[in-house]
Amino acid sequence: MKAGFFSALTGPLRFPVFRALWIATVVSNLGTLMHAVGAAWLMTSMTDSPFLVGMVPAAVFLPTFLVGLWGGVLADQFDRRKILIATQSAMLLAAAALGILTLSGQMSPKLLIALTFCIGTASSLNLPAWQSQIQDIVPTGQVAAAVSLNSMSFNAARAVGPAIGGLLVAAFGPAMVFLLNAGSYLGTVFVLLRWEKPTVEIRPRDLRHVMLEGVHYALRAPVMRAPLVRVSVFSFGTSAIWAALPLLARDSLGLGAGGYGTLLAAFGLGSLTIGSLVPGLRRIWQADQMVAVAVGVLGVVVFLVAVVRSYPLLLVVLFFGGVAWVGAMVQFNVTLQTSVPAELRGRAMSFYLFCFQGAMGLGSAFNGWVAGHVGIPHALILSSLIVLSGLVLAWFFPLAESSLGEAA
Repeated sequence: MKAGFFSALTGPLRFPVFRALWIATVVSNLGTLMHAVGAAWLMTSMTDSPFLVGMVPAAVFLPTFLVGLWGGVLADQFDRRKILIATQSAMLLAAAALGILTLSGQMSPKLLIALTFCIGTASSLNLPAWQSQIQDIVPTGQVAAAVSLNSMSFNAARAVGPAIGGLLVAAFGPAMVFLLNAGSYLGTVFVLLRWEKPTVEIRPRDLRHVMLEGVHYALRAPVMRAPLVRVSVFSFGTSAIWAALPLLARDSLGLGAGGYGTLLAAFGLGSLTIGSLVPGLRRIWQADQMVAVAVGVLGVVVFLVAVVRSYPLLLVVLFFGGVAWVGAMVQFNVTLQTSVPAELRGRAMSFYLFCFQGAMGLGSAFNGWVAGHVGIPHALILSSLIVLSGLVLAWFFPLAESSLGEAA
């Protein structure tokens, strides 16, 4: 069984382009997670406002509402490799600007949110192309394993990046992690520049028509409706963890940047643990079964984050939160990717990211607003109920089992 799990997971790494991009993204994701710690901690050093602290993760995700759907249109109408090079370069420049301005003492809460918003905007245009290019690199039967490996690359970084980022922030200040993040994009850009992607003939079309075609499909196709509705509720509720954790770590647990980073690392370690098992588990459990377990666990996790004041116990809680998070997110992602026509894949993934990241941004802002009025614990308890409502949604919006197959 272990050999079967390992073989199912590592299959996509046999493809050189996927392998090179995967290694490059491990480095880039490490920089991103270090950067997130630096940005959150920098904001707590400038303000005690739960709303402004919550706006840091919100600024990453809210741009999805403005440009996310257009990212899907571009991914279906233009060379995805060129889109990825442009957006990765833009994130590099924005991260470098954050580092330089912080070093020079010119940073403010508004400027931090604005530059974070710029990174979020580039990311919103980047992700539909990134997600939809998976099937340009690996066969359909390897998509689930490729999605799991991409998730693992992020969560491997999440397992160590926040801890390293916290230590660097404590020792050298947040500017250091911003500049390191800027440098981490270089590897991905280099691999993309060297990728000799086969030319695909795309008939030029009016972009507004392409957008409306995607909207029509998203609204009418049952295979899209279920994952979009459910990932929206799931993301809105779970976003409370990232919105509240910086202030909880500092004020309730008395932790510094290093301790906050370790809490995030516990979540990442849980994500990494389950990520290696998902391809094998998909052969045993149906998608809805895995998601139901994950939603139940994460609802409890969000509640426990509200009430637990023991640092070691909170590490354990967040570890299981990471396990449940990836267990659900991979199911939503794979269900969508393997069930839509290839010519609509970019737009389908942009709608998925629109719902996922948009809900994350709204949820972070909402949690910060509620916490500012009734306190962080009560805001988290409300969010735990929102997460658990996903168990009810499963009755009305069951996930479709892919008919495209996932044979190795």
